[in-house]
Amino acid sequence: MESLGIPAKLTRLIKSCTYNSKSKISFGGELSEEFQVTTGLRQGDALSPALFNIALESVMRTVISQAKGIEIKDNRHLTAVAYADDIVLLAETVDDLKYTTDILLKEGKKIGLKINETKTKYMIVSRQNHRSDSLKVNEYTFERVGNFKYLGADINEDANSHEEVKRRLIAANRCYYGLLPLFKSKLLSRKSKVTLYKVLVRPIALYASSTWATTKSDEKKLEVFERKILRKIFGPNKNNEGEYEIRSNKNLEELYNEPNITGILKSARIGWAGHVWRSKGLIGQITAWKPNAKRPRGRPRQRWADRIKEDLKMLGVRNAEETAQNREEWRQYVVAAMDLKGL
Repeated sequence: MESLGIPAKLTRLIKSCTYNSKSKISFGGELSEEFQVTTGLRQGDALSPALFNIALESVMRTVISQAKGIEIKDNRHLTAVAYADDIVLLAETVDDLKYTTDILLKEGKKIGLKINETKTKYMIVSRQNHRSDSLKVNEYTFERVGNFKYLGADINEDANSHEEVKRRLIAANRCYYGLLPLFKSKLLSRKSKVTLYKVLVRPIALYASSTWATTKSDEKKLEVFERKILRKIFGPNKNNEGEYEIRSNKNLEELYNEPNITGILKSARIGWAGHVWRSKGLIGQITAWKPNAKRPRGRPRQRWADRIKEDLKMLGVRNAEETAQNREEWRQYVVAAMDLKGL
């Protein structure tokens, strides 16, 4: 705490709260003998999360100061991305990654922290075919994977959004079928059911969608999912012969009369892009970063920035990054993007 610049008074207060702590174990309705607590923090203590973050912060500062990471701009390196105890270590080579992991292991051990070997994976992002199946660092062996989940979003070695879109739709479908009795109910109005969809189901489908570089196929899957729910909400259509038939896409659009799921996605993506392009810190530098490597033959992949600029072009915006500096003007484009259709 002292090394992080936390005032000495607060440090002394916290020491007094944890000094000479004693505990008992409750088992089978009986209490054990009292014993001294020498390490760790009490589960559920209000101080525990803050103290854990402080301890881990000191570890990560050492890792960042000693490891190479990935050079992004002007000799600035990105070594790790961390949120609480969810940590991603970055390196340009396997040897560098081993070195970085070794530092993390040693520094963590000093304060009683260990890596969960079964939950820790490693991934290679490269056009070359690497044969290695696992990464060995000291006594640990980490499994190689093609993708991993970080803060609820899928990160994969191909750097595309296809699998993440599929995964989000599976999760949203699970939520939808859990609420199906409400969507079928005759006691709820159509307006209430639409609100249920917009508040409970759609956010699951679009979680972290502001970072997606979607393709035509991805957007079509999202729209098919939304229309399925809207057809359940509005029910079948009765034709002139008195027969019931499935409502057309156009008829659903007229009844719904709100921006569709693709428009919401595009609006969120443009809104986030504005924050990124206005940022002068690390997030802006990483987005503008161009790796020092030759581009392979063939058509380049669709990138996140490309999709945003295509959407903005449909709104009449040419110089996107310059326009984003004006918050009021940019906010108008964020709202206007809701009316954009799929690719």
